[in-house]
Amino acid sequence: MTRGRRTVFALVVLLAACARPIDLDIPFTPPATAGPGPTEPVATLEPQPTTLIVCLGQEPESLYRYSAEYLYGDSGRSAETVLQAIYDGPFDVRSYQYEPVILEKIPSLADGDARIETVSVVQGDPYFNPERLQPANLTRGDRYLPAGCNSPECMQAYTGGQVSMDRMLVDFRLRPGVEWSDGQPLTAQDSVFSFELDRQVDTPTPKTQADRTAAYEALDPQTVRWTGIAGYTDSEYFSNFWSPLPEHVLGDQSAADLLRAEETAVAPMGWGPYVIEQWRAGEDIQLRKNPSYFRAGEGLPAFDALLFRFLEEGAGGSIEQLLTSECDVLDESAVADALDVELLDEAALSVLVDLEAGGRIQLSTGIGPELERLEFGLAPVPGAGLPAIFSDPRTRAGIAACLDREGFVSEVLHGLSAVPATYLSPEHPLYSSETVPVEFNPQEGIRLLEEAGWIDADGDPATARGAQGVAGVGAATQLTFAFLTSPDGFHRSAAEHFRADLAACGVELRVEFRPASELFAPWPDGPGFGRTFQTLGWAWPGWVSPLCEMFAGWEIPTGENPFGANASGFTDPAYDVACAILLHGQPGSPEYLTAVEDTQAIFAELLPAIPLYMRPRVIAHGPEICGLETDSTAFSALWNLEQIRPCGTD
Repeated sequence: MTRGRRTVFALVVLLAACARPIDLDIPFTPPATAGPGPTEPVATLEPQPTTLIVCLGQEPESLYRYSAEYLYGDSGRSAETVLQAIYDGPFDVRSYQYEPVILEKIPSLADGDARIETVSVVQGDPYFNPERLQPANLTRGDRYLPAGCNSPECMQAYTGGQVSMDRMLVDFRLRPGVEWSDGQPLTAQDSVFSFELDRQVDTPTPKTQADRTAAYEALDPQTVRWTGIAGYTDSEYFSNFWSPLPEHVLGDQSAADLLRAEETAVAPMGWGPYVIEQWRAGEDIQLRKNPSYFRAGEGLPAFDALLFRFLEEGAGGSIEQLLTSECDVLDESAVADALDVELLDEAALSVLVDLEAGGRIQLSTGIGPELERLEFGLAPVPGAGLPAIFSDPRTRAGIAACLDREGFVSEVLHGLSAVPATYLSPEHPLYSSETVPVEFNPQEGIRLLEEAGWIDADGDPATARGAQGVAGVGAATQLTFAFLTSPDGFHRSAAEHFRADLAACGVELRVEFRPASELFAPWPDGPGFGRTFQTLGWAWPGWVSPLCEMFAGWEIPTGENPFGANASGFTDPAYDVACAILLHGQPGSPEYLTAVEDTQAIFAELLPAIPLYMRPRVIAHGPEICGLETDSTAFSALWNLEQIRPCGTD
């Protein structure tokens, strides 16, 4: 794709240290030395502008929020960082809570700007089918949730005529004074325009939420109302606000044209702290301060200019460039480049930790939103030829007890992570404090394996255990299996660490590295969602609402359900009931809180996957840079980019 250029104000300093002034050629006339008259005064230099240099591990494919490249490409993380400079909000997600940015408040049922109303539905009307968990047109025999019901236990079958269901209405009100960077007011209609684009067939986005929307309309210039389809009570109703796009700039172009338009992919207009000036393909994106930024009165942003530099993929050297002030901040993607390319990952992280201890750099760290899991293939597709060696929960628990996950976090990740007991992060407010991870105890692991029928018949710990009376497994079967994971540094290190752990328990782990694009390929192509794996090491994100669907029976990928998320094939009726309550219930209600505890307890007991560790969030920056705050659930680690400042300028 050809990058367009639209230069309004050229940045003239590259590779400068943070707060290093941009060199300006200021005309100066020497004072006269001959003739009568007073000497001309010497010109007073104005304060010189400052530039913040953020280095990215990859160049974004596109900056269009509705671009397939941005949504699904490898450069999505870099794109999200750049977008933090162009947009601010519409809300931030911090510590698993939504915070308003360009909205006056987050709507809530308690305050009345979100509410549930009862509507009448007849045959043929659109509604949300709670059994299939998708929109449908009501027909005889379909299951539905009658008004006041938010649990599968009170579902009914439609027999005809008129029935009552609940639906939600949520009002979002924009804060006054927010403008696009060209000075035009940002209005509710801009959000409606964004919604209409999202629902277009030519816009390559998931239509999940758009399909669950009955109406999305501007009530006045500042207020948008979202109305859900009948039977759909969304537990995250407060997030159903479409991020605005400038209709006055984009409104005359089709959805297909906007995928490649300069006004969306290369130089999108926003309302945030900075405005794009120039994108030099393969090199950098140059931005200047936005004079129309609604927080300009607070002295934000602190820098006059912002430069996003692209570090050549695979070249490494990012730590050195931070030390030489060619980068002021290494974004997560650039830190990942350092860990995966420059050195062995744990060695590189040690280098960063040592540099911080010596005062040469600073690290902003925290537990990230992604949970690394060892996924068990519990239901391979017919014909895969994979023995059912994991069908007994005792086998899975025994393997978990043999893995020194805490040791990996301590030794390799320098304690910058945590080991969860469930599918939720330990930082999630709904994380079950009653559930503890399976402790590293090889003796207990061996006991569980032998109880399940895996016996060390030859007494040689160097050979894999064999099956004796394991249900569904032949007597000659050994406890050896393939572990598929991506070839980056962290996964290589983790695979070797856990392979050695399991070998001590008489379990042979055969590590196979596959590209992440292959592992995550949808049904039936990839080994994960195609269900042709024995075990799989990959990361899954967490979110505000517990993503229990990852292990729900209705989410198993099949030909009829090609986009199912439950690659393990795990099924448990009690788990499915509790997960359905989470999807339909109101957050905070007794039923909801009980259900989230139940899903975690069942997961921890049956272990369809072993939680290995939370991916740490690491940003490296120069000692003169202040204001960075990492957060577990922020869209980007640089979520508060507008507040980054030179130290000592508070």
